Amino acid sequence: MAQAELVSIPGRARITGAQARSSTAPVGSPVGTAYVEFLAALREHPPRPIPIVADSIDLHDRADHLINVLGGLAAYLAVILDDTAQNTPGTLDFCDAAAILADLVSDLSGAIQHAAEDMAGTVE
Repeated sequence: MAQAELVSIPGRARITGAQARSSTAPVGSPVGTAYVEFLAALREHPPRPIPIVADSIDLHDRADHLINVLGGLAAYLAVILDDTAQNTPGTLDFCDAAAILADLVSDLSGAIQHAAEDMAGTVE
C-alpha cells in the first residue's frame, strides 16, 4: 500500500505524496483509509495500452478502465468532501458533487463506448 508523507509547514501539516507501505491496515482516519483504498483501486486497474491500430475491444477496455478509476475517485472524493464539510466552520454544500462526477463518468465512458460501437459497425 501507499501512505502519504506528512510534511510540517509552519502552523499546519501537509500531505505531499505517497510512499510504499507494507501493511494493508487503514491509516487511522476515514480520509486515510479512503486514500489507501483509492490507491489500491488504481493499482488493481492499470490501463492497458491502446495499440496503433485499435479495435472496438480496445476502446471498450479503455471505457471500462475509466469507469473503474473514476468510480474509485468518486468514493475517495465523497469521503474527502464529507470530512471537509464536517470540519469546516459554517456550511459547505457539496450535495451536487456526486452527481457531477457521475455525469462526467457517463459522458467520458459513453463517448468512448460509442466510438467503439461505431468502429464495430453496431451503431446506425
